[in-house]
Amino acid sequence: MISDRLRDQTTRFAKEIQALLNCTIAHHVQVKAVALSKGDDRLFMLGHLLTKNTLTAQRFKLKPRAPKAELWMDVSFQLRLDAEREHLMVHKSFFGLFGAQDAKHGLFHYDYERDKADGYPDAHLQVDASSELFTTLNDPRRDVGRSLAQVHFPVGGKRFRPCLEDVIEFLIVERLVDAKDGYEKVIEAGREGFRKNQLMAAMRRDPATVEAFVERYGPKRLRRE
Repeated sequence: MISDRLRDQTTRFAKEIQALLNCTIAHHVQVKAVALSKGDDRLFMLGHLLTKNTLTAQRFKLKPRAPKAELWMDVSFQLRLDAEREHLMVHKSFFGLFGAQDAKHGLFHYDYERDKADGYPDAHLQVDASSELFTTLNDPRRDVGRSLAQVHFPVGGKRFRPCLEDVIEFLIVERLVDAKDGYEKVIEAGREGFRKNQLMAAMRRDPATVEAFVERYGPKRLRRE
Protein backbone atom coordinates (compact mmCIF):
# COMPACT_ATOMS: atom_id res chain seq x y z
CA MET A 1 0.00 0.00 0.00
CA ILE A 2 1.10 3.56 -0.65
CA SER A 3 1.75 5.34 2.60
CA ASP A 4 -0.42 8.29 3.53
CA ARG A 5 2.67 10.52 3.49
CA LEU A 6 3.50 9.68 -0.13
CA ARG A 7 -0.11 9.98 -1.18
CA ASP A 8 -0.24 13.40 0.47
CA GLN A 9 2.93 14.49 -1.36
CA THR A 10 1.43 13.47 -4.69
CA THR A 11 -1.86 15.22 -3.99
CA ARG A 12 -0.07 18.37 -2.88
CA PHE A 13 2.04 18.42 -6.05
CA ALA A 14 -1.06 17.98 -8.23
CA LYS A 15 -2.76 20.91 -6.47
CA GLU A 16 0.35 23.07 -6.96
CA ILE A 17 0.41 22.40 -10.71
CA GLN A 18 -3.33 23.03 -10.98
CA ALA A 19 -3.05 26.35 -9.12
CA LEU A 20 -0.05 27.42 -11.19
CA LEU A 21 -1.93 26.92 -14.45
CA ASN A 22 -5.24 28.40 -13.30
CA CYS A 23 -3.56 31.48 -11.77
CA THR A 24 -1.53 32.32 -14.89
CA ILE A 25 -2.83 31.26 -18.33
CA ALA A 26 -5.57 28.63 -17.95
CA HIS A 27 -9.14 28.27 -16.69
CA HIS A 28 -10.75 25.35 -14.86
CA VAL A 29 -7.83 22.94 -15.25
CA GLN A 30 -8.30 19.91 -12.99
CA VAL A 31 -5.05 18.05 -12.36
CA LYS A 32 -5.76 14.53 -11.17
CA ALA A 33 -3.31 12.04 -9.64
CA VAL A 34 -3.55 8.31 -10.31
CA ALA A 35 -1.42 5.75 -8.44
CA LEU A 36 -0.17 2.69 -10.31
CA SER A 37 1.91 -0.36 -9.49
CA LYS A 38 4.93 -1.37 -11.57
CA GLY A 39 6.58 -4.44 -10.09
CA ASP A 40 7.56 -3.53 -6.55
CA ASP A 41 7.76 0.16 -7.47
CA ARG A 42 5.03 2.81 -7.44
CA LEU A 43 4.21 5.26 -10.19
CA PHE A 44 1.99 8.32 -9.95
CA MET A 45 0.47 9.77 -13.12
CA LEU A 46 -0.62 13.43 -13.04
CA GLY A 47 -2.56 15.35 -15.66
CA HIS A 48 -5.71 17.27 -16.55
CA LEU A 49 -8.79 15.05 -16.10
CA LEU A 50 -6.61 11.96 -15.85
CA THR A 51 -8.42 8.76 -14.90
CA LYS A 52 -7.43 5.17 -14.21
CA ASN A 53 -9.41 4.09 -17.25
CA THR A 54 -7.49 6.19 -19.79
CA LEU A 55 -4.19 7.04 -18.05
CA THR A 56 -3.91 9.86 -20.58
CA ALA A 57 -3.87 13.52 -19.59
CA GLN A 58 -6.38 15.64 -21.50
CA ARG A 59 -5.29 18.82 -23.26
CA PHE A 60 -6.80 22.07 -22.05
CA LYS A 61 -7.59 25.21 -23.98
CA LEU A 62 -5.65 28.45 -23.65
CA LYS A 63 -6.66 31.90 -24.86
CA PRO A 64 -4.35 33.07 -27.66
CA ARG A 65 -3.90 36.78 -28.18
CA ALA A 66 -4.30 36.31 -31.94
CA PRO A 67 -7.96 36.43 -33.04
CA LYS A 68 -9.61 33.25 -34.34
CA ALA A 69 -6.65 31.11 -33.25
CA GLU A 70 -6.79 27.99 -31.11
CA LEU A 71 -4.14 26.81 -28.69
CA TRP A 72 -4.21 23.70 -26.52
CA MET A 73 -1.71 22.75 -23.85
CA ASP A 74 -0.70 19.26 -22.82
CA VAL A 75 0.88 18.85 -19.36
CA SER A 76 1.62 15.54 -17.71
CA PHE A 77 3.94 14.11 -15.07
CA GLN A 78 4.98 10.65 -13.99
CA LEU A 79 6.35 10.48 -10.45
CA ARG A 80 7.98 7.69 -8.50
CA LEU A 81 10.04 7.19 -5.36
CA ASP A 82 13.73 8.04 -5.39
CA ALA A 83 16.47 5.46 -4.80
CA GLU A 84 16.14 5.82 -1.02
CA ARG A 85 12.35 5.46 -1.32
CA GLU A 86 11.89 8.64 0.70
CA HIS A 87 11.02 11.35 -1.82
CA LEU A 88 8.83 11.59 -4.86
CA MET A 89 10.76 12.53 -7.99
CA VAL A 90 9.74 13.29 -11.55
CA HIS A 91 10.42 10.27 -13.74
CA LYS A 92 8.83 11.74 -16.86
CA SER A 93 7.20 15.01 -17.83
CA PHE A 94 5.71 16.51 -20.97
CA PHE A 95 4.76 20.12 -21.76
CA GLY A 96 3.40 20.68 -25.27
CA LEU A 97 1.48 23.28 -27.30
CA PHE A 98 -0.90 22.29 -30.08
CA GLY A 99 -3.32 23.99 -32.44
CA ALA A 100 -6.14 21.53 -31.82
CA GLN A 101 -7.28 19.15 -29.11
CA ASP A 102 -6.33 16.10 -31.18
CA ALA A 103 -3.49 17.49 -33.33
CA LYS A 104 -0.46 15.21 -33.73
CA HIS A 105 1.89 18.07 -34.53
CA GLY A 106 2.15 21.28 -32.55
CA LEU A 107 4.28 24.32 -31.90
CA PHE A 108 6.83 22.70 -29.60
CA HIS A 109 7.13 20.32 -26.67
CA TYR A 110 9.50 19.80 -23.77
CA ASP A 111 10.14 16.18 -22.82
CA TYR A 112 11.89 14.78 -19.78
CA GLU A 113 12.55 11.09 -19.22
CA ARG A 114 15.00 10.07 -16.50
CA ASP A 115 17.74 7.74 -17.78
CA LYS A 116 16.35 7.79 -21.31
CA ALA A 117 17.39 4.57 -23.03
CA ASP A 118 17.47 5.58 -26.71
CA GLY A 119 20.55 7.82 -26.53
CA TYR A 120 18.73 11.14 -26.77
CA PRO A 121 19.10 13.71 -23.95
CA ASP A 122 16.98 13.01 -20.86
CA ALA A 123 15.62 16.58 -21.04
CA HIS A 124 15.07 17.98 -24.52
CA LEU A 125 13.06 20.42 -26.61
CA GLN A 126 11.52 19.66 -29.99
CA VAL A 127 10.19 22.43 -32.25
CA ASP A 128 7.84 21.73 -35.13
CA ALA A 129 9.65 23.86 -37.71
CA SER A 130 11.73 23.60 -40.87
CA SER A 131 15.21 24.81 -41.82
CA GLU A 132 16.89 24.69 -45.22
CA LEU A 133 20.30 24.62 -43.55
CA PHE A 134 19.36 21.67 -41.37
CA THR A 135 18.07 19.80 -44.44
CA THR A 136 21.43 20.20 -46.17
CA LEU A 137 23.27 19.01 -43.05
CA ASN A 138 21.41 15.70 -42.87
CA ASP A 139 23.55 12.69 -43.74
CA PRO A 140 22.14 11.44 -47.09
CA ARG A 141 23.12 7.87 -46.20
CA ARG A 142 21.01 7.89 -43.04
CA ASP A 143 18.83 10.92 -42.42
CA VAL A 144 17.21 11.85 -45.74
CA GLY A 145 13.88 13.53 -45.06
CA ARG A 146 14.53 14.14 -41.36
CA SER A 147 12.89 17.40 -40.26
CA LEU A 148 13.91 19.90 -37.63
CA ALA A 149 10.91 18.77 -35.56
CA GLN A 150 12.66 15.43 -35.04
CA VAL A 151 15.75 16.98 -33.45
CA HIS A 152 16.14 16.73 -29.67
CA PHE A 153 17.70 19.94 -28.35
CA PRO A 154 19.25 19.29 -24.88
CA VAL A 155 17.94 21.58 -22.15
CA GLY A 156 19.92 21.17 -18.97
CA GLY A 157 19.60 17.51 -18.01
CA LYS A 158 17.77 16.11 -15.01
CA ARG A 159 18.80 18.82 -12.55
CA PHE A 160 18.77 22.05 -14.55
CA ARG A 161 15.99 21.45 -17.07
CA PRO A 162 13.29 24.07 -17.68
CA CYS A 163 10.28 23.89 -15.39
CA LEU A 164 6.62 24.42 -16.25
CA GLU A 165 6.88 27.99 -14.95
CA ASP A 166 9.50 28.74 -17.63
CA VAL A 167 7.18 27.49 -20.38
CA ILE A 168 4.28 29.55 -19.05
CA GLU A 169 6.45 32.65 -18.86
CA PHE A 170 7.62 32.10 -22.44
CA LEU A 171 4.03 31.99 -23.72
CA ILE A 172 3.23 35.22 -21.91
CA VAL A 173 6.29 37.34 -22.67
CA GLU A 174 6.25 36.28 -26.34
CA ARG A 175 2.65 37.54 -26.51
CA LEU A 176 1.18 34.19 -27.55
CA VAL A 177 -1.47 33.94 -24.81
CA ASP A 178 -3.38 36.18 -22.45
CA ALA A 179 -2.19 36.14 -18.83
CA LYS A 180 -3.96 36.81 -15.58
CA ASP A 181 -3.12 39.73 -13.32
CA GLY A 182 -0.35 38.95 -10.85
CA TYR A 183 1.03 36.03 -12.85
CA GLU A 184 4.61 37.19 -12.21
CA LYS A 185 4.50 36.42 -8.48
CA VAL A 186 2.90 33.03 -9.10
CA ILE A 187 5.56 32.05 -11.64
CA GLU A 188 8.47 33.26 -9.53
CA ALA A 189 7.27 31.50 -6.39
CA GLY A 190 6.81 28.22 -8.24
CA ARG A 191 10.15 28.47 -10.03
CA GLU A 192 11.96 29.23 -6.79
CA GLY A 193 10.44 26.13 -5.21
CA PHE A 194 11.43 23.97 -8.18
CA ARG A 195 15.02 25.20 -8.09
CA LYS A 196 15.35 24.64 -4.37
CA ASN A 197 14.05 21.09 -4.72
CA GLN A 198 16.53 20.43 -7.53
CA LEU A 199 19.36 21.87 -5.47
CA MET A 200 18.47 19.68 -2.50
CA ALA A 201 18.37 16.61 -4.75
CA ALA A 202 21.75 17.50 -6.24
CA MET A 203 23.21 17.92 -2.75
CA ARG A 204 21.94 14.51 -1.67
CA ARG A 205 23.63 12.93 -4.70
CA ASP A 206 26.93 14.80 -4.33
CA PRO A 207 27.88 15.05 -0.62
CA ALA A 208 31.56 15.56 -1.47
CA THR A 209 30.79 18.84 -3.21
CA VAL A 210 28.57 19.89 -0.29
CA GLU A 211 31.42 19.20 2.13
CA ALA A 212 33.81 21.19 -0.03
CA PHE A 213 31.37 24.10 -0.11
CA VAL A 214 30.88 24.07 3.65
CA GLU A 215 34.64 23.94 4.19
CA ARG A 216 35.17 26.91 1.91
CA TYR A 217 32.07 28.96 2.70
CA GLY A 218 31.08 27.67 6.15
CA PRO A 219 29.62 29.80 8.97
CA LYS A 220 33.01 30.98 10.26
CA ARG A 221 34.09 32.20 6.83
CA LEU A 222 30.72 33.87 6.21
CA ARG A 223 30.88 35.71 9.57
CA ARG A 224 34.34 37.09 8.72
CA GLU A 225 33.07 38.38 5.41
